[in-house]
Amino acid sequence: MRKLFPLFVLLLTMLACGLPQTATPPPITTEPPTEPPTEPPIVPNVVCNEVSLFLDPALAASFTCETVPASDLEFEIYPQYTKITLQGYPLSGTFFTPYISVFPVAAYSALRPDYVPGRVAELQALTAGAAPGAASLPFLPLFNAAQTFHAQYRVIPFQNGSGIRFLTLYAQYYAPVNNHDMFYTYQALTGDGQYWVSAILPVNHAMLPPNADNPPGGQTWEQFGDNYEPYLADMVNQLNAQPDGSYLPALNALDALVGSITIQP
Repeated sequence: MRKLFPLFVLLLTMLACGLPQTATPPPITTEPPTEPPTEPPIVPNVVCNEVSLFLDPALAASFTCETVPASDLEFEIYPQYTKITLQGYPLSGTFFTPYISVFPVAAYSALRPDYVPGRVAELQALTAGAAPGAASLPFLPLFNAAQTFHAQYRVIPFQNGSGIRFLTLYAQYYAPVNNHDMFYTYQALTGDGQYWVSAILPVNHAMLPPNADNPPGGQTWEQFGDNYEPYLADMVNQLNAQPDGSYLPALNALDALVGSITIQP
């Protein structure tokens, strides 16, 4: 019996070693949730009447601020408004000088009840997500010319409102898309609907001719006019395919400019 006892102990030891071991789980540590990075506040360096914004020195060296008096001329009907004109812009010799205007909506609507309220409703629908159609997009001030196309359309918010940006060209004839006449525009409304922001900023692209002196491809003006709509559709597709940075100035730099606008009555 004494000889069997050590064998019994050895057998128990071997069985114990073969049993599955339960691992002790590691302690659970709780990390605080990571807060998303916050955008630094925009510090305006331009103040003009009720308008403030940040003007990148790469876009303009300086600016002028003016209060434009109301006009009731046939093709220049508008209320008194604020106008900021950019000086030292990267482009010169274009049809438009670069400027940003801010119109009081109620006063403009009173002068043009046949036109302005409808454009306000269209712009509000677009900034709410409606798709732009082939027709001309909402635009102020009124020009004695037609909006021939729109490209690079995008909804862009600003500090206390929202608007649309696009490239366009206004003409009274079958105008080729060209660097002298094409511009970036931002048409926007404050959230309370009291003010309309209109930015007109010339842009160039290397793919375009310098001016509209001649129809493209060696065509006559009559041939060009007969095929104007297909030509515009093709040009819009080409302009939409170009990256923002390939334009001069870059479209994203202009987006940042208009996105910094604040209107404080």
